[in-house]
Amino acid sequence: MGYQLIAFDMDGTLLDSSKRVLPSSTEAIDEAVAAGKDVAICSGRSPKMIELDHASFGHVRYAICCNGTVLYDLAEHRVLSTTSFDHETVVRAVAAVGDDDAMIDVFSGADMYCQISDLARMDHYRMGIYQGLYDATSTPVEDVRAKLLDPATSVQKFIFHFADPASRAPARERLAGLPVELAESEDASLELSPAGANKGSGLAALAELLGIPCAATIAVGDAENDLSMLRAAGLGVAMGNATAEARAAADVVVADNDHDGCAEAIRRFLLGGEGA
Repeated sequence: MGYQLIAFDMDGTLLDSSKRVLPSSTEAIDEAVAAGKDVAICSGRSPKMIELDHASFGHVRYAICCNGTVLYDLAEHRVLSTTSFDHETVVRAVAAVGDDDAMIDVFSGADMYCQISDLARMDHYRMGIYQGLYDATSTPVEDVRAKLLDPATSVQKFIFHFADPASRAPARERLAGLPVELAESEDASLELSPAGANKGSGLAALAELLGIPCAATIAVGDAENDLSMLRAAGLGVAMGNATAEARAAADVVVADNDHDGCAEAIRRFLLGGEGA
């Protein structure tokens, strides 16, 4: 049985170091879709963030967003399903992190909420490279902690971007034992998702929706929040720039995100049949 579905992480994978989709990736995606294969995005990003780059992969219909907690239809611009936190877990997690100097992103459905004062100093939170993306896609609020702690807010994921990278490890230790999935990103960020909800579960949900066995799926990623999908897929592919943990979780390694690694994954494995 050949592979039918390939799912790409975005940052560090489908996006190069300048946060752009390489022309080689766009061309290979078009080739795959023309051959009757399915191509999906599997990202920690919100649906609105993925929509922003959709022109670069226009034939991709489905996106697994927010680390697997939101399944989104890019063609119809609608949320198909969500996996949300229970309110008590959110309250306990916020209390565990405490008053560390951190910017918070709150993912809810297609939206991501950020605090206005934090958006004005993203460099302080080591997130300056994403300034344009956040300006274009986030929903600013006066008090993001209040938004996160409001029982009426349906939360699928939230992130702490620490001003001091040394704050991340102690915060992670304080969160131990809570029913959450934890993943590190960037050099000082900590992502929280509901227990059991991750990119691997999101990939399985999309495969079920499309009637594709998990054994016929390929996942391509580079970082800690990609480990679950690299392990869940029929074939896990690590980018050449991937972390040691991602390489260990993957079955094969391709070129890095600046040197056509995504196109290589499509042409060698999805279209070429290697690894099957």
